[in-house]
Amino acid sequence: MSFSIPPLGSFGNNKNKNNNNNNNNNNNNNNNNSHAPRTSIKKSHKESIIGTNDDAASCKLSAVNVGYYSDPFVKYFVKHPIRRQPLINRGFFSRVECIEQLVSQFFNQYKDINKKQIISLGCGFDTYYFRLMNNKDIKKDFIYFEVDYDQVISNKIKIIQNHKELQSMIDKEWDNKYDTNEKLASMVNHQKLSSNTYRLGSIDLTNLETFKIFDDLEIDYNVPTLFLSECVLVYIPTKCGNDVIQWASDKFSESCFITYEQIKPNDEFGRMMIKNIEMKGCPLLSIESFPEIEDQRKRYNGLGWNKTEILDMKHVYSDFINKNRLKETEKLEIFDEFEEWDLIQGHYVYVFATKSNSPSILDSYYFENSKNK
Repeated sequence: MSFSIPPLGSFGNNKNKNNNNNNNNNNNNNNNNSHAPRTSIKKSHKESIIGTNDDAASCKLSAVNVGYYSDPFVKYFVKHPIRRQPLINRGFFSRVECIEQLVSQFFNQYKDINKKQIISLGCGFDTYYFRLMNNKDIKKDFIYFEVDYDQVISNKIKIIQNHKELQSMIDKEWDNKYDTNEKLASMVNHQKLSSNTYRLGSIDLTNLETFKIFDDLEIDYNVPTLFLSECVLVYIPTKCGNDVIQWASDKFSESCFITYEQIKPNDEFGRMMIKNIEMKGCPLLSIESFPEIEDQRKRYNGLGWNKTEILDMKHVYSDFINKNRLKETEKLEIFDEFEEWDLIQGHYVYVFATKSNSPSILDSYYFENSKNK
């Protein structure tokens, strides 16, 4: 699932004020739909979601080219580079920096354990694996799993096949192991790629039967594991998303689950946001079930996670991201879209759910109670 849909691209030219009219005080009607709960998504919906890959990669490349963060690999996934407006560049920087700081906490918690796992759900054309492998300060004691729809995985494998730099980050012996027409065709046809540090496979997150891909990719259910889910669960039915969250908490006793998605569908800006995203063919199927931060917290705590911390993106930027990084990036572009920035960032959250048998590990994680470390 290529759900790395850019949070800012649809709204960059709408200078709307949030009147907060309280027109919909029935926010807690989580499932006020008279129809039976959806347990699948339409083919056209799936295709629209897959189609967001190119736009998301383009937005990331724009932020990289301006200098917000380093990613020498995302260029391979973009056909036509476009410089995006500062609002979008800063938004993607915030997302990337938040993920990196949370993943750093995870690595530090288990620094004495020689095997860890990261699982990217709905990975799209994300390049985080390559950036981690390119970071000399990070110990390479992890295996990175990426799963998405079969079409996305096939396309990602094809891109990897065409670029030696990507291949070398996956396996130094790529040419000897994979570079034959027969082996390359097999990877594409089976939507699967596997090396010592990187595993890529196809999945449908609305169908738990397809989770057998993790066994095919030789997942280890007994080592610390971190899940990444950026604009993924909100696009699938509530029950399906709950099943994913429950499966992760049931299967992995030492784990973290990082989710990035939209909230607040019932105020003026939220209704506009939903309408714009629906026009792209990507309705937010579970946003009404979890419209506010506390609804998100109840969701994860009720599905097996020991501790759930949540910040909207406005507070991620002001309170969580490292101050030095903010000073560096705020010099890059003229930025005068503060009202719009606050509106948009207040409608997106990061959820950081953790599970551990060690109370000290749970207590050591910080997110909500940080102040620009």
